[in-house]
Amino acid sequence: MKDKKLEQQIQHSLNAELSGLNTTSWQRDQFFENATGGYKVKRKLSYGLVLAIVLLLAAATAVAVALLSPKEVVEQVAVPMAQENDPDWRVNMEFSAEELETFIRKANEIGIEIDDSHPLMEALRNGDGYDEEEAIMEVCRQAFGGTYSTWTLEERHWFDDMLTEIGFTDGESQPLPGPDDLTEEEARAKMIEAIEAEFNDEMYLSDYGEEMNLADREKFALALDYYPEAKTDGTVWHLEAWPRGEERYDFYTAALDKAGNLLGVVSMTRKAADAPEELLKPSKEKEEMMHIAAEGIREKLKKDIPLEDPEKFESLGHALPGTDDVTWDIVFISKTMDWGYCNAQVSEKTGKVKIIRADAGDITADNILDRNRAVYGWYDEWPSEVWAAVAAAAPNLTAETMTGRIVKATPWIAWHEGLLTLEEAEEQAFRRTGVRVGEYNSACLIDSQPNPVWKFRLIEYFGEYRDMVVEIDAVTGEITDLDMYKADHYTLEPPYHMITLHRIWAKMELEENGPLYLARLAVIHKFADLSYDCPEEDSIPIFRETFWTPEIDGNTVTFRCHWSNLPDYRVTLDENGMPTEVVELASSGTEELPAEQMPGYEE
Repeated sequence: MKDKKLEQQIQHSLNAELSGLNTTSWQRDQFFENATGGYKVKRKLSYGLVLAIVLLLAAATAVAVALLSPKEVVEQVAVPMAQENDPDWRVNMEFSAEELETFIRKANEIGIEIDDSHPLMEALRNGDGYDEEEAIMEVCRQAFGGTYSTWTLEERHWFDDMLTEIGFTDGESQPLPGPDDLTEEEARAKMIEAIEAEFNDEMYLSDYGEEMNLADREKFALALDYYPEAKTDGTVWHLEAWPRGEERYDFYTAALDKAGNLLGVVSMTRKAADAPEELLKPSKEKEEMMHIAAEGIREKLKKDIPLEDPEKFESLGHALPGTDDVTWDIVFISKTMDWGYCNAQVSEKTGKVKIIRADAGDITADNILDRNRAVYGWYDEWPSEVWAAVAAAAPNLTAETMTGRIVKATPWIAWHEGLLTLEEAEEQAFRRTGVRVGEYNSACLIDSQPNPVWKFRLIEYFGEYRDMVVEIDAVTGEITDLDMYKADHYTLEPPYHMITLHRIWAKMELEENGPLYLARLAVIHKFADLSYDCPEEDSIPIFRETFWTPEIDGNTVTFRCHWSNLPDYRVTLDENGMPTEVVELASSGTEELPAEQMPGYEE
């Protein structure tokens, strides 16, 4: 397997874990800072700039270039391209390779230099497309001198408007102060003055050797927030400041109310109880610890696994410093179907190896999906022929887990003439569910009656119903089943729900474990507020018998409530575990639950 393919697999694994999160631009920039070690600008000749120079030299008749500002590059180049490449049924979230080249060339013309190591430049070199929002944001990082949280309110408001223009947001932009409020400059100046007055003292001088000057953008990052509706403590303005390039946890905050009165000034450096304990630093090299881990895994499993062969395994490792020992977390990712994922932790002090996970046995129905993911990536990249091959192999494989039994029971098939193609089925899934901004991250074709079914997991980026699994008739394009899917947030939904028919996994759950779990899901799906990350806790805590006691009669479950101000529920399932009745009943409770203990209560 090529390194690029492996990188894509690791990225897809991360995407699979995070894809359900509805993040803001500020949150995405925090991921950026964490992943890159902070915002950096490297002043060197970028690949895009070289490309722009070549193109300009080739245009021998050109005597001048009409330069745009960074905002104009976004408004006049990026936004129109992003709008024009959207089909009528979905917002396309990526620039094509040609569009990316145009955008980078225009940015280079005005001096925006994107570092060669940035994934955006890697995509340009490989002739790949790239995420539209991230491409625009990278230019804005360069132009505005930092990540989203450190931009001015005006810059953030403008950027949010651009995201609305390209269809990525629902029109909510960074709010701006009104005519009766302090201006951004006034609020920032007041809070800077308050922080400096409080902390510009001998302790600060002893730490940094010079007086605090928060207005120095080279030395300090500032993140200003404005809340039109005051927070519960009266905060309307909030400023956070931290020294750039510092590994310590120092940061300073100040808050103002609507009238500009100071509500408080805080420094985390002043709280000794918050200071982390002194942690040991690793004293051994990663390669040595990987060798110890590999030897330990082989010895414990009694198998001669070539964990250190770079053609067969990708090796990853990092130190986990502690107060009395350094533990190394070592991961071996197989590049073939022969082995799976192996993970061990190694004590630097004792050299003892603790296996966290080791998939090194024969292929079974329990591990065949993971083995294929090592080769083909996440489920959205599997050709239908791979799914068909899994189904063909499954009858001869052993299964000890529910996942394995689902694999053996699911008749995945390869695409053939007469069925909707993946692209056609994808369009039907997005059109019929109304999802305009989102993606699918699993797609497979399953034999069924009267017609085969395309199964998709859709991730909607905006709106209350963010994750869903949808079954599309592969002949008519009609939806045959639509259900929520929340596994990215917690373990409420089984992960195999995204790759098998609803009736297959529900019937197996009913036969093996009875109707209770399925009945609880049915109540949540119909009556809970699905905008909660955890509706089974924060909207209807149906899994907690301190609220509802279940009574089971065959395939009918009645949930008797202990509290008079919450209803009872009744659910009846058919022989496949699919709900035929989900109703709300009068409460069985005799006492009223206090308001502050009600699900979803907010003071």
